[in-house]
Amino acid sequence: MNGGKAGKIALAIFLGALAGAVVGVIIDRIFGVNFLSVYLLQEPVRLELYVIKVEAQVTPASLIGLVATLFFVLKKG
Repeated sequence: MNGGKAGKIALAIFLGALAGAVVGVIIDRIFGVNFLSVYLLQEPVRLELYVIKVEAQVTPASLIGLVATLFFVLKKG
């Protein structure tokens, strides 16, 4: 696996988790339940650089999106 392919897989994984979280919020709003938007961690995962601060929170919807993306990425090869 070369660097270009690894970068595409990492981007697909990130976008899959993001898409899963967005779809989970939309489903929660449509059906009026809060199952897919519940935070699984006590506090968000943080990455702090000098001027940039990135925080990420894990939800069940983002995990479903991550698993679905991994399935399609590994199936495609």
